[in-house]
Amino acid sequence: MHPRFRQSHLSRMLAVIAILVIGVRVVLSSENVFCTYYRDTDEITCGTQTCATHIPLNVSLSEDAIDGKLPRGWYRLGTLQARHDSSWFNLYRRRAVGNGYWDFYTRIPERGCVGEFGLHAGENLAGSITVKDKRCFDRLVAQVERKSTNKKFDVYQCRKCLFNSCWLGSRVLHSYREYLTNLRSL
Repeated sequence: MHPRFRQSHLSRMLAVIAILVIGVRVVLSSENVFCTYYRDTDEITCGTQTCATHIPLNVSLSEDAIDGKLPRGWYRLGTLQARHDSSWFNLYRRRAVGNGYWDFYTRIPERGCVGEFGLHAGENLAGSITVKDKRCFDRLVAQVERKSTNKKFDVYQCRKCLFNSCWLGSRVLHSYREYLTNLRSL
């Protein structure tokens, strides 16, 4: 084999390896940001942004009652919603039995027929994550939207939630929902 041929072949191989390394770095650096809500410290972290959250009003302290904080578990963080000068993310809770997630608007049987969990700044609402500082929430939004990609998924609806069960069964809704990332409530 001619030395010049070996050198050009080696140069091409090194160029291909360099392109692959750069491509892997780009893919790894563009992973979706992940969010965690810490119930004990009343904080939420998405990527590198951490914000203090309100303690929900009327938090029940009895052992058998469901407290007013976002329940522990896994959620999908929906796309940003805006209405009347306020914005929020819908949270879609993972089902306790079977696969899938509950729709934002459905009453969730394993949570005492409560639903409509969200992440927002502003009015302190039970069952939601309410960020204390609007500017911190805006930075959280920027972090999530900049480092996440929209994905589609199906959601379930509980037809009639009564006594912690779906009396008329549950069904997959015909229209899909979009989400940006996952959130874990600890």
